[in-house]
Amino acid sequence: MQLSLDCIPCSVNSIRRLLNTAMIPEKDKEPLMRKLLAFLAEADYTLSPPVLGREMHRMIRQQLNIPDPYRDIKEKYNRMMLDRFPEFEKKVEQAKDPFDSAMRLAIAGNVIDFGARRQLDIMETINRVMYAQFAIDDSRQLRRDLRDAHTLLYIGDNCGEIVLDKLFLQYLHVPELYFAVRGGPIINDITFEDARMVGIDRVAKVISTGDDSPGVVWETSSEEFKQVFNKADVIISKGQGNLEGLIDIPQNIYFLLVVKCALIGSRFGVKEGQFVVKRSSLHQSKN
Repeated sequence: MQLSLDCIPCSVNSIRRLLNTAMIPEKDKEPLMRKLLAFLAEADYTLSPPVLGREMHRMIRQQLNIPDPYRDIKEKYNRMMLDRFPEFEKKVEQAKDPFDSAMRLAIAGNVIDFGARRQLDIMETINRVMYAQFAIDDSRQLRRDLRDAHTLLYIGDNCGEIVLDKLFLQYLHVPELYFAVRGGPIINDITFEDARMVGIDRVAKVISTGDDSPGVVWETSSEEFKQVFNKADVIISKGQGNLEGLIDIPQNIYFLLVVKCALIGSRFGVKEGQFVVKRSSLHQSKN
């Protein structure tokens, strides 16, 4: 998926939110913003949004000499959601349809995204998602595919959210289960360290995309990731960044997300803030 001009102000606002935190020294804020604006003025707009995000955040880390500027934020949200894990687990256990409830919670967790233009309230979204009608709902087909699957690849997205992914994973019952994290720090996206912190490694084999992009970039993904991706019977892709990188890849992918921008909404015919379980139309066209 190529950049739209609408992606540029979103990118600037993402950087502005980082600069407004206490993590960035005051003396570094203006020079860093100027450097990033100069980069955006010359950037190749045929790139995908995840590639643009990767290059911008590499510049930030290099300029600040900080390997992971969002580390404290990531740990905060992982701990916050872990503290509430028993509450979420009980909600699913008591539900008439535990699979549906766990899936809905996993989707709601997608609002924990410091790269998004619009910040949504996590607990309000969790309460809303339990009874919401999804704008696109291919979850019945997802259930059928999971029932027959031997290998599942679950591609994670953000910290905090990963706790609800872990809960959903416990209800998937696929013999061979892989969970993909980023190959290095990028915004509040998950890494190996985050997966171990919340215990994802106890319910799935954790692998890396091999790349520090805020979404899968096929061309720069690791060979291990590509091998698992190609052999998987079902792929669950969490979040908008992964969708932007995989939307044109013909595989049995289910995109689970909260729609966070009008560009993605217009492509699917839905509104911002709505919930989506969307099977890849490219895969459908092959059958």
